[in-house]
Amino acid sequence: MKERFISILNTKKKRNGITLFYTVLLLIGVISVLTACTNIKGSEFIKPGTIYSIGFEGEQVVVNDAGNSYSIDAEGNVSVLYRNGAVKANVPLKLDTTGGVLGMGQDNTGYFISEDKTAIVYGFADGKSLPLHVLISNDKGQTWNDYPIPGAMGYETKFIGFTNKNDGWLVSGASQGVGSALNYVYQTSDGGKTWKEIGNPNDIYSEHLTGVGFSSSDIGFLGYRYYMDEGPVIYWTKDQGQTWERLAVSLPEKFDK
Repeated sequence: MKERFISILNTKKKRNGITLFYTVLLLIGVISVLTACTNIKGSEFIKPGTIYSIGFEGEQVVVNDAGNSYSIDAEGNVSVLYRNGAVKANVPLKLDTTGGVLGMGQDNTGYFISEDKTAIVYGFADGKSLPLHVLISNDKGQTWNDYPIPGAMGYETKFIGFTNKNDGWLVSGASQGVGSALNYVYQTSDGGKTWKEIGNPNDIYSEHLTGVGFSSSDIGFLGYRYYMDEGPVIYWTKDQGQTWERLAVSLPEKFDK
């Protein structure tokens, strides 16, 4: 029994390590391409944003700390903080802190927090009467606009980001049984006012996401949770979601132990 327990702990540590490794790998790859793109499109440059991912236990974790963050009080009221807390702004959003409202918990909400563009995606979306919503601020939280996404789906995991002031992406997902999830990809070209759904890899691979990143409207990456001793699993597109293929990644030797 003792040996079995140690084995379980070692497996969990291995999965945590691999999850972190390919989440960071995904982030590094995206930032590298982003740097090249912003050098070409200097006029569209925005300051780096704090980016969040999903850990092995389903908790939200920071994978790129740009000196900006958010906080939630006991009643669920959300605030954003810029410049390492020097600037604080209230968000017109109240999340569920009881765990009883599907899609409205802290870990069900996606954030991208830059001084030039802050975006928060929240809500339960059924593809019909209940849409996702995106809150956008272009002035460090002084003013906000709330934009619904009619026809959007997903309630569980949500990721959002912007590559410049106009072009952004978001991905929402929902569990479909043990170890399975359907994920939907959307893009905006007008700063978050309107969104369109692009192709997703659900017919090829449909598991829980841990991280998402786009370097342009054409090039994007989806990182999936470590599952059934298989990982890392990253799918990427280079044609705005028309096709997806698995990205070949070799793990460091230490993850073989």
